[in-house]
Amino acid sequence: MRKWGIGIVLLVTCLLLYIVYDGYRIQKTLIGQSNASPILKSTSEQQVSQDETWFKQTSETQQWSKDGLVRFGRYLAASDSKQTVLLVPDEIGFSQTGAYALARYYHDADFNVLLIERRGQERSGGVRNYGWLDRLDVLEWTQRLLAENGNDTRIVYHGLGVGGATVLLATGETLPTQVRAVVAEGAYARLDDWFSLLADEQIRYPALPSLTVASMWNKGEQDFFYGDVSVTRQATKSRVPTMFIHGLKDELVPVRMMYELYQAKTGLKQLYPVRHAGHDETYTLDPDNYEKRLRLFLQPYLRDM
Repeated sequence: MRKWGIGIVLLVTCLLLYIVYDGYRIQKTLIGQSNASPILKSTSEQQVSQDETWFKQTSETQQWSKDGLVRFGRYLAASDSKQTVLLVPDEIGFSQTGAYALARYYHDADFNVLLIERRGQERSGGVRNYGWLDRLDVLEWTQRLLAENGNDTRIVYHGLGVGGATVLLATGETLPTQVRAVVAEGAYARLDDWFSLLADEQIRYPALPSLTVASMWNKGEQDFFYGDVSVTRQATKSRVPTMFIHGLKDELVPVRMMYELYQAKTGLKQLYPVRHAGHDETYTLDPDNYEKRLRLFLQPYLRDM
């Protein structure tokens, strides 16, 4: 019996040690510092689009440092325009082609365009945080836009994927009145729920214990648990008119999360499900209809008040 007891203790100890190790490698993969776990591994570089080439050639780089981190963005001005869109792209590993196509559309529509990088991307400091810390940077960029362009500037937040979650997280904070509207595409609703869903699809064993440990690692590194990040909760605090866009064929972020966010948002809001569109395909699949819907949504909120 004693041998059986020792064997069970050793087995449980080894299992616990593996869960701690697996949680650590999941955490490092999620924040972009490793590819050790199969969850959300970095993908190969995507082909550079014509819109990306155009935007990078015509825009001006902007950056500043705060707390030892670099905040990096690209700014393209429109002549004498008081309308500015703050674009927040998706993760590099998912897709960023839509952000550059939208930058071109907004500029052609006489908007100043500021396309920012979130933490943990190409040149910005820090690590991936899926919008929770990035939301504070969005507020900083907003104040910088107002300082440089004047208090009569009218600002639109437009985010894609994790960027969509980022702008919604920001709207749960106190915003200046110059932020007139928000467009969120393909946003997740609750971070722990989304990670659990991805783990079920991408990991071949029950990953909940490892995700719990990963969340604890993240608390030590970035001072928040995954369960702390609820876009749904922030949406309930938002007072900014919001359009929710989601591809009905999105296999990365389930459509049910769009409906969860839409129901949570109080006040002025609009729903735009895009038939046959996958993740980051909502604009490129039917640009004419997309632009029409976007114009009709934004126009009432961009008038002088």
